[in-house]
This record gives sequence, C-alpha cells and structure tokens, in this order.
Amino acid sequence: MKERPKYYSYMVIFRGETEDVQPIIGVSDLEKLRLENQGRMHLLDDRLIPVLPAVEYCLHMPRTEMDTYDVDTRVLDNAYDVPHNICIIPDTAPFIEQMMPQFTFIIYEDNCLNCVKESAQCSETELEAMSVSDLSNESLKKHWESLFIKRTVKDVERLRDIEKQFFLLDDKQLILPALTTARQYGNADIVYNKVFNSVNIFETCADVIWNQLVHHNALMSCSSFSGTDGNLFRKMYSEGKKKAEKTTRVNVVISMPGVSRRQAKLGGLNQELPVDEKKVIRLLALHRAIAKEALIIEVPLVGNALFDKLNELEINCKQGTNNKYIKKTLRDLGKIFEEKLTKEQLWAIRWAKHITVFSDFPIGLVVMGDADTSLQCYKEVSYRPLTPLTRCFQNEMVKHEQIYHGARCKIAFAECVPDDNQNKCIRSTSASIIHSLRNYCASNEKMEYAYAETLTVQELKDFISKNRDADILHISGHGYYDRKNNLAGLMVGHEFWMGDDNDYRVPPVVILSACHVSPRGSGAVNVADMFIRAGAEAVLGTFVLVDAQRNMILINRLYTYINEAQKGCKMYKTLSEAWSGVVATNAIHEIAASSQKFFQWIMGKNDNGELRLMDFSMKRCPGRLHGSSMYKDTIEIVKEMLHEEGMDGKFDDILSQDDYFPESFFYQWIGFPENIHLYNELFEQVTENT
Repeated sequence: MKERPKYYSYMVIFRGETEDVQPIIGVSDLEKLRLENQGRMHLLDDRLIPVLPAVEYCLHMPRTEMDTYDVDTRVLDNAYDVPHNICIIPDTAPFIEQMMPQFTFIIYEDNCLNCVKESAQCSETELEAMSVSDLSNESLKKHWESLFIKRTVKDVERLRDIEKQFFLLDDKQLILPALTTARQYGNADIVYNKVFNSVNIFETCADVIWNQLVHHNALMSCSSFSGTDGNLFRKMYSEGKKKAEKTTRVNVVISMPGVSRRQAKLGGLNQELPVDEKKVIRLLALHRAIAKEALIIEVPLVGNALFDKLNELEINCKQGTNNKYIKKTLRDLGKIFEEKLTKEQLWAIRWAKHITVFSDFPIGLVVMGDADTSLQCYKEVSYRPLTPLTRCFQNEMVKHEQIYHGARCKIAFAECVPDDNQNKCIRSTSASIIHSLRNYCASNEKMEYAYAETLTVQELKDFISKNRDADILHISGHGYYDRKNNLAGLMVGHEFWMGDDNDYRVPPVVILSACHVSPRGSGAVNVADMFIRAGAEAVLGTFVLVDAQRNMILINRLYTYINEAQKGCKMYKTLSEAWSGVVATNAIHEIAASSQKFFQWIMGKNDNGELRLMDFSMKRCPGRLHGSSMYKDTIEIVKEMLHEEGMDGKFDDILSQDDYFPESFFYQWIGFPENIHLYNELFEQVTENT
C-alpha cells in the first residue's frame, strides 16, 4: 500500500487555565465586567501572550510532509486549503499528557507546570519538546531537516530550498504565505531578498504571490506536453502565461479590528487596539493566508463612522425605510471603507477570488466603486468575527476538516414558528421549501431530509440530537433583536433563545431563515456566532428584517444547486460558490417582488410559449450577468425582452427608479463555507472506492 503524506500537528502549551471569555449575555454586574475588560478591545486572554512567539514559530514550520520534498506541479494544483494544525492548550487541561504523543512538536511556556514540561520532554513526538525561550533560527532549520529525514513517504526528492529558513519578524512575516510555493520552485532566495529589501511590504507580497500564481497556472497549461522539444514547451508556456495574466485570481485575507461604540460602552472595551491583540489578529490572518496562499490586507481600525452608519441602517430597516436610502447608505459605507485602502489593496480586492474577513464589521456588505451590488454578491466572502478574540484565535489555529456533501446531504428542518393566522405566510414558505426537498429526495438518493415542528427550546434541542447525522440544520423562526441588551436571538415558539447553552451540538452547516439574527452595527451578541461555538463550520444569518417569500426563493435556489451538484453539475463546487451563484442572479426575483404586475409578466409566457423567467435565466443570462453590475445587466436584459414584445417603456417606473429591496445583500456567512464541498472529483473518487 502506498504511504500517505503525514499532516503535522503542533501543540503550544501556556500556563494556567483559559479564562472563560464569554460573550456579554445576561450580565448582572456591568461595572465588574468593565473592570475586567480594561485595556482590551476584542477580549484576548492575557495568559496567551507569552506563547505568541511559539505560534509564530509554528507558522514557519511545514504543514505536511509535502512541504519538505519536491512535489509535482499537478499535485500542487490540487491543494485547496492547507492550514497549519496548531493546538493552543493550557497546562491544566485534562488528559494533556495522554494527548502529547499525537503531536509532531510541542512548545511550552517557560513557567509551565514542571510535571507538564517533563511529560512533554519524555513524550514520543517526532521532534523534541522545547520551551518558548529556546526557539531560534537554528532550531527552525534543524526541525525542517529532521522532519524530512523522518518522513513517511520515502521515494521523493529532498526540497532544494529546505535549508532556506529564516524566523521572520514584524512585517516581514507577511511573506510567509508565498514561501511554500517559492521553495517548491527553488525561488526562496529571491523571495527573501525581495522582502528584506522591501520599502512597501504589501506591494512586495502582492508582486510575489501574483507572479507565482501566474507561473503556476502557465505551467499547468503545459500539463499535456510530452517529448523533448524545448521550443514547443516554451511556446506552450508563453501562450499559457498570457492567458494566466488575464484569468488568474488571488485569494485575499482582510483583517480589520475595531468594535462598535455601543459594544465598547456596554463592555468597557478599549477603543484603541492593544499591541498584543494586534499581534494575535496578524497571526489569524497569517494562518489563513498560508492555508490559501493568499495576500493579506491589514486595514486600520474600523472606527465609529462605519459601525454607526451600519447601526443606523439596521435600526431603520427594523422600523421601516425606503430602498433608495438603503442603497445610498451602502454606497456611503463603501466610500468610507475604500478611504482606508491603498490603490494596491483595492486592486487586490478587485482581483480576488475568495475573501476571508477577520473583523466584527461585515465588509462584504459595502458597495464599492462603480458596482451596483454589495461586495459579497460578486466575491466569495466568509467572515470570522474577532470578538471574543481568545476563542477566535484557538478556533482558527486548528485545522478544519474539508466536508463533502456531494455523496450525501441530509437536511434537518426545524419549524419554530407557531401554526396560527399571524404566521400563515411564514408557514406557507416553509411548506414550499419542504415540498422542494421532498421532490429532490424522491429523484436523488443522495439527498435526505427530516422535518419537525419544534415550538420549545427543548424540542429544538431534542430534534438536533435526534438528527446528529444531519449535514445541514435549517431553522425557520422569528428573530428577536433586543437592542436594549444588545442581543439578537431566535424565538423558538414563544421562547427566546440565544443558543448559548453547552448541552447541544449542531451539524456542520446551519441556515437561519429568520430576521436580524446576525446584526453587526451595534456589536450585538448573536445566535449565529453562538452556533459556531456549538460546532458549526458555516452559519448563514441575516443583518436585518427579511421577507419570508424572498427568503424562500433564496434558500430554495441554494438547495437546488446542492441537488444539481450531487447529480454531477460542476458549476458550483463549494457552498461558498453556490451562494455566490444564488445572490449574483437574484436581482430579477427582487425586482419581481416589488411589483405584482411585473411579477405576473415575468412569470408568464412570451409569444413563443416560453416562460419568460426561464427564457431570462437559461438563454439570456449566461455570460451577460456580471456580479458587480448585476442590477444594471438584469434591467438591460429585461428591457431587451420587452422591446422584442413591442412593450418599450413598460415597467420603466420600476426598472429605472431602483426602487426594490436588495434582499440578498443582507445575508452573511460566518465560518468556513468555502470548505463545504458540493462537487469535488477527488472526494468523488474516494467515495466510489469505499
């Protein structure tokens, strides 16, 4: 049997117990809370500060065996998300000694318990345990060499640049995401020279990562080459490079610290970022960027202007407002955000494929530049809220599994809305989703669903427990935004629930069909974040009040894409991509929802007997809807259809006034939706062989 490359795991041990940095829920003594939070912005446990150099060191180490030897370009091309696996744990953790042999390398704080240090030094790890103070550039080189010697896969060529190791400090660390690929192509010296002589570290990193990606994609265009004709290879490479320069996209990681004015006042939080929290936030960005060979954009503090304007928008949406105000506010948010960025950073966002955001502010909501849609409607965006920072840090540093829904997907649908006259509309939209799921399951054996009416919190927990094998938990409920106490939770029947209990675990994906369960303007503690604590890898929540009918359309379309992916459709390979597809083509549904007459027209048949919506979606849209201008493009296609029917000028009051609610803007994925795979050829092969 062929040996599989080993994934390395690193244990970092700090002194003491992790402080239970809880969200601010139901606090009876605010003065005590404010005293405890003095000097903090994002609630970092000070006990972690002494081991931050250990985490930095681990980020300089190889992630897998393949980082230590020469890897074929085609194998590199299959790498998707390869993070370091770093477990940050207190020396008082139960069974810590029993856990040690599972790790490749252990680093402990100098003043850890003696018994823990002795156990670490005696543990059968691949590398010797070390204290934080003993880490050095020399030990880094030694550890790389040692891991190559002890590798599992033997018949491989030693990485040419394996000895090219420097323990980088401060801003120079931002080049780490580029170094793995640079070593594979024998360019480590070039990259180090560039960063050591750089006067603008962001531009240097952007240049290196961009050129490496273009070079890699050009090489992949030559994968069919055979023979020894050097001239033919150079010609193929040159043509491939020209194409790659036009089509290559970069992954981007954005960090933007800052808390809202209300959040700071309620919790006694500092509105100036402490140095140690700034360092932790950079480590978060580095960890994610190394996993995705991404470019890091470090944005200064959010500031009150962004949070205040978003808070005002969320309040007005709750009280009722007009759509022109909404779109103007989103543009204003975009202008404020853009002012924080350099031209080079704006370029990176424009060329981004996927954006990971470490911030309490939802950057993807803003409308930037000439776009007529929010950033998250034409870029894949996933969020990692920073507060509380201790939990965010420990959760990010461990390796998260790649989850595959292509072979099987079970959806557990919990109906938390009472069946009465007041909720007829919501219950009917739930029934529509269930009807669709039933049809999908009838024609697709890979799809399964379970349904229950859960009108108490205990019934909901019991349903979740009963369906532990579910892949997606769909909760239909009312959201309840308690602005006085800065909380946003769910109404389960007539019970308010924040999801902050410790006696339940949720499936990898949670979809919340409920209003304002994830508002961000006031820094409210919210149920969406609580579900990440409860085990979810990705949670879909909403910022504001949403319409049940429009929500049903969005979610039904998402489930349609999942169903189609299971049948072999390669259009959307991840949950993140599928959602981008949903929102990028949703403008027609939002326009239709604004006018009964337009709705009847678009849902009717044209002179050829075709349903106009199908004509619009299947024939006219492909290649013509661009994410950043999807409303403009949608209106252009609709006017084209009207012209063909001799109806020029019809619905101009709707199509020209921009007077429709952009429902899809106000949904947010937190967690790792990009790691939920709907179609993946490698996963498919493994599934077929088991």
